[in-house]
Amino acid sequence: MKHLVLTVTPDSSIQLLKEYADVVILDDVPQFKAQYYDTIYIRSHFATPGLAPQDFQVQIESIVKQLLAINPHIRAIDQMSTVEQIVTFEDKFNQYELFSGFFPKTLLYQNPSDIAQFARPIYKKRVSSRGAGVTWDQNVASSESNEWLIQESLDIDEELRVYVIRGLVHPVAAVHKSLTATQRVEVSNSRALTEKEIEYASQLMQQAPQIDIAGIDMARTKDGSYWVMEVNRSPGFAKFFQSTGSNLAEKLYTSLS
Repeated sequence: MKHLVLTVTPDSSIQLLKEYADVVILDDVPQFKAQYYDTIYIRSHFATPGLAPQDFQVQIESIVKQLLAINPHIRAIDQMSTVEQIVTFEDKFNQYELFSGFFPKTLLYQNPSDIAQFARPIYKKRVSSRGAGVTWDQNVASSESNEWLIQESLDIDEELRVYVIRGLVHPVAAVHKSLTATQRVEVSNSRALTEKEIEYASQLMQQAPQIDIAGIDMARTKDGSYWVMEVNRSPGFAKFFQSTGSNLAEKLYTSLS
C-alpha cells in the first residue's frame, strides 16, 4: 500500500512517518505530483500561528481533489479529508460534547458571570494543541469571546499521553510534566498502563470509532479519578519513540495493510 501524509515543518514526527509514507510539507513550497495512493493522512498543527490546516485549505483541497481523481476509493485517515472536518473534531468544546462524562466540567466562555460556577477555573482555547492556548488569566480569555472555554481545574497527581491506534490502546503511555505559566506540557518519561487505564481509554475512543490514531491527554487526580483533557488526532510521537523505541507510525500503517 502507498500512503501520503500532509503536514507542516514543526511536526516532530515527520522522520518517523517518512519511513512508511510519502510526506508533503505544506509550508515548504511543496512540489506535489499526483500519483496513486491508498491512504491520505492530513495532520493538524494548531500550536504555531499561521500553520494550522485552515492556513493551507486551498492546497489541501487541491491535493485531495487530484488524489480522488486517480483513486476514488482513497482512504482518509480518521475519515477526515477536509479542513472543516479536522477543525470540527479538534474544537475542544465539540470534544467535550462528544466525550460527555470523560471531561471535567466545561463551559463555553461567553460571560464573566459564568466563572462563579467554577471553584478553580482554567481557560482553554477552543482550537489549540500541544499545551498551547491554556491560561489561568481571565483577561486573556475575555479578549476573544466564544473562542475560549472555562474548565474546572483538577488536583492532578499524574498526566499521561495515551495512544490509541485503530481502537487498540498502546500498553505504554508517555508521562507528562505539568503545565506551568512559562512551559508547555512535555514528555518526561513513560510507563506501562494499568488495566483500568487501558479500559478507560478504550471506552473513551468507542465514542469516536472513526479515529485511526489518537493521543489522549489524560489526568489521574489525587483521589484516583481519571479525566480527559484533550484528544489529539495528530499526536506527536518523536519523544515517545526516543523513550520507548516504539514508532507509532509503523503501528498505524501496519494495521492498515
